[in-house]
Amino acid sequence: MSVISYSESGWDTQDDRWDDWEDEEMNAPMTCLFCTQQFQSPIILFRHVKQAHGFDFLKTRAALDLDFYQSMRTVNYIRTLGLSDPNFANVSGFSIDGSEAFLNDDAYLKPAIPDDSLLYALDELDLDDTASVASSRVGSLARTPQIEGLESPKERELMARIRALEQQLGLRERDMKFATEQFDEYRQMVKRQFYDTIDATAAAAPSAAANGDVAPEGSDYYFNSYAGNDIHMQMLQDKVRTEGYRDFIYNNRDIFQGKVVLDVGCGTGILSMFAARAGAARVIAVDNSDIIHKARANVIENKLDGVITLVKGRIEELELPVDQVDIIISEWMGYFLLFEAMLDSVLVARDRFLAPGGLLAPSASYIYLTAINDDEYMKDRANYWDDVYGFKMSAMKDTRPAKEADVDVIPSSAVMATRALIAEIDHGTTTPAALDFSSSFVVQVTRDATVHALLGYFDVAFSRAQATPGPGYEDLTESAYTDGTDVAAKALWKQPESAMGGFTTGPHGTPTHWKQTVFVLREPIVAVAGDELRGQFTCKKSTSNPRELDLEITYFHVPAAMKDQAEAARQTAICQQYQLR
Repeated sequence: MSVISYSESGWDTQDDRWDDWEDEEMNAPMTCLFCTQQFQSPIILFRHVKQAHGFDFLKTRAALDLDFYQSMRTVNYIRTLGLSDPNFANVSGFSIDGSEAFLNDDAYLKPAIPDDSLLYALDELDLDDTASVASSRVGSLARTPQIEGLESPKERELMARIRALEQQLGLRERDMKFATEQFDEYRQMVKRQFYDTIDATAAAAPSAAANGDVAPEGSDYYFNSYAGNDIHMQMLQDKVRTEGYRDFIYNNRDIFQGKVVLDVGCGTGILSMFAARAGAARVIAVDNSDIIHKARANVIENKLDGVITLVKGRIEELELPVDQVDIIISEWMGYFLLFEAMLDSVLVARDRFLAPGGLLAPSASYIYLTAINDDEYMKDRANYWDDVYGFKMSAMKDTRPAKEADVDVIPSSAVMATRALIAEIDHGTTTPAALDFSSSFVVQVTRDATVHALLGYFDVAFSRAQATPGPGYEDLTESAYTDGTDVAAKALWKQPESAMGGFTTGPHGTPTHWKQTVFVLREPIVAVAGDELRGQFTCKKSTSNPRELDLEITYFHVPAAMKDQAEAARQTAICQQYQLR
């Protein structure tokens, strides 16, 4: 008889989108027997069924000696139960003992759901079983019976040749099966990286054209951009980033020990594996990109699949296998901190799943503005079209009212002013709406030079407790560039009252893949030490694509001798608009 038990929480993920493809029934994703999660491999599917729903299909199949047709009936029987029971995805225990009537009922040979690709995979499991049995018989061939009484040398010679040919055929079949699997894997990779990208681009094109030049928020382009290896290698090789997270997690093992951790946008799974190694009782890793399939392989390869559960889908829509988590970790930062708008998703995860008193890592972030003088940058980037091998190419210049903000690594020697804090974000209390901000700023020139551009960058901070107070405003705005000062010591997490760890993306730190954001001024400003640049900085999500930023800077020059006449200087203010795309 079959036995079923239920758990309190369900399991739900977003179904992948699959287009028509040759031999689709052999390559289509296979749906779990109990829930809606999908897999490319029957072995991984049945491992999930065992871990999430308590039914060891492969062990049961072997123990009861179920043949192919009985295995098919079992699959269809379980699927039939699911069609009639809306809570079937919550099943946490299921078993059969071989006495069930459905095992011999041909009505269950009919697929319970259309185009059930798992049924085709059962045949693959049979091939695997046959191959393993055959390979275990050293010196003989399973398919060729022993023939006694062969007295003629000619007969013995022929039989030996037949056996040798059958052995060669068996090897060829195994080689062919392996090659077919490899080709299928390659074909799926090509499909995901090429055809799906074309489809997503084509689907986005009409709306993009209507809006100007960007794709709508609902398209897959953002998640597809994180499906390949190169972008993840770039991020992992950024030691400031990766070691910053690693050091916080490993140096604070006591706050991870025995906790439930949620990793939002897990990518390769590196942060999840850090948390698991630090002693987390359970880690739930979520990503809506196809990179999650490789993350799952990484987790299994490192024998952490008993701790880490991977879920594909948008954190705004999916349900987790737990009601609450103790810690949320996420590497969500984009250029100028807020580009890509992934912090919005982390805040949704916070509001939906973080337990009271829970921790976000990182806990806070800060955006700064300063001024630079960089002749080399201006020649190579900003003024490049003025002299191209002795020719002017003014037509190539960006003449749009809102210019592109540039992302580049600027040397600390180019910095010529103090920094101004223009955004302070407490991840425990902020809201998505508050991430659109407008802030006044004042930076003081520290040496005689021409101001070519304003420069934006960010710091992030990790705290052992979300309620830990951060540094004061004066500490955050104090000059980081005074001669003879150890600028690293003035980083916000170095302040005594912060009790934080973290890292900077500023020009005074080790370069990161975030670099800095350059806002070239329409007209350079000749300044001397003691002068000030004052103004208003506004940042908001683009109306055409909320993952991009529209920025506006209104600024004016206040000479040192005219600081008491700043309001008069304000009349000369210039307003420039920038885009971060």
